[in-house]
Amino acid sequence: MRHAAPLGVPGTEPVRGEVLQLVECGRIARRIVTEHSAGIVCAVFRRSCYLEFAGRRTICLGDAALGRGPLNASIERFEAPRLGEALALSADRASLWRAQARQESPQRAALDALRAAALGRIPSDGLGALVCGGSNALIEHARPAFASLELWLAGGRLGGDARMLLGLGPGLTPSGDDYLGGLLIGLRTFGRAADADALWAWLGPRSSTRTSLISAAHLAAAAEGEAHESLHACLDALGEGTIAGWPGRLDRLGSIGHCSGWDGLAGVLAVAQRVAA
Repeated sequence: MRHAAPLGVPGTEPVRGEVLQLVECGRIARRIVTEHSAGIVCAVFRRSCYLEFAGRRTICLGDAALGRGPLNASIERFEAPRLGEALALSADRASLWRAQARQESPQRAALDALRAAALGRIPSDGLGALVCGGSNALIEHARPAFASLELWLAGGRLGGDARMLLGLGPGLTPSGDDYLGGLLIGLRTFGRAADADALWAWLGPRSSTRTSLISAAHLAAAAEGEAHESLHACLDALGEGTIAGWPGRLDRLGSIGHCSGWDGLAGVLAVAQRVAA
């Protein structure tokens, strides 16, 4: 991997070599890179890494296999850097990806087709079992939080038990956070944007202390209505009433993180099943 010229970032290795030219990036990633060209590697994986920028803002850097998302930025060839290394990026020639803004009601037939395709695909970890009404130890532990959110979705007051989902469960972005992110996106997509704003006003201040920097960044993106493209493909199909193609959509969704895609889908369906036509 190529790096950028020395910038002398305190407490890190200096930025070296050439600026990394992004090929494509999400809307939030572009905004961050444009404002702060150099970031510090804060998490490393085989095919991607996360960078932290000034103001505790983060993006995910990888190659095209990473897929599109609001925080994602792709380069032609990814080589894993070292933790703490400083990388400089340029989005000057990068194409922009952003989720298509839409507000529509999910269709009941599409929900039924989704659940039928989900059987046998849902991971045992995380909160994905909620998609088909199943359970596991983590779901049972979080029952008070789900009850609080259900009451709120029905027009009641949001109780303090809901906060237990923040930081709950496995993964770089914990399952509870991914569920809440799906809830935010479902509200914004399915005609309850004011509720999404209210939920984020409650969640936002708590996310800075109850979960990781990276997960909080994904929650903030979800509050703006954006997530990985594979979750948006499911949202689009639900709104369009699409019956076919769910196995492929769910397989792509299942490739996100440890079980993040399924956790987010569970949050989406908490809204979808309430407002479905």
